[in-house]
Amino acid sequence: MEYEVKVIPEQKLGVINCKTPISDLGVFLSMLMGWVDAEEIETEDEPFIVYFSPRHEVNQGDAVYDVSIAIKEDADETDKIRVVDMIANKVLAGKHYGPTDNILDTYAELVEVAQENHYDIIGSPKEVLVRSFHNCDDENEFITEIQLPIIEM
Repeated sequence: MEYEVKVIPEQKLGVINCKTPISDLGVFLSMLMGWVDAEEIETEDEPFIVYFSPRHEVNQGDAVYDVSIAIKEDADETDKIRVVDMIANKVLAGKHYGPTDNILDTYAELVEVAQENHYDIIGSPKEVLVRSFHNCDDENEFITEIQLPIIEM
């Protein structure tokens, strides 16, 4: 597996907090991207999901997660979308290709890389939707970058 350690700089984010079945993810992603388009907000990168529920349990009932996107400037909040500041953080990043049905295999590989390199995973995983249902019609062409926040031991 190809991976890299990188520092995610301080960012301003548009965020929707969710506690719903993960099957609702598309609704919240559409809402977030609709806000970006309607308000003509300049973004810094692709949208992403931060999972606060264990990733292996998100398909079982309600999951707790944020749907977010980095934005260049402050923007007006809505009743569902908040604008927050995120501090810089170091992550171990690796890419998953194709449908997310087997994404836990990629997580396992990334955790193994973390252990082999003495990285301590210190927070919730983030999935950057590089190519996903918001910008790609074919699941086989999906690209999801998994980012695990780390410190080096």
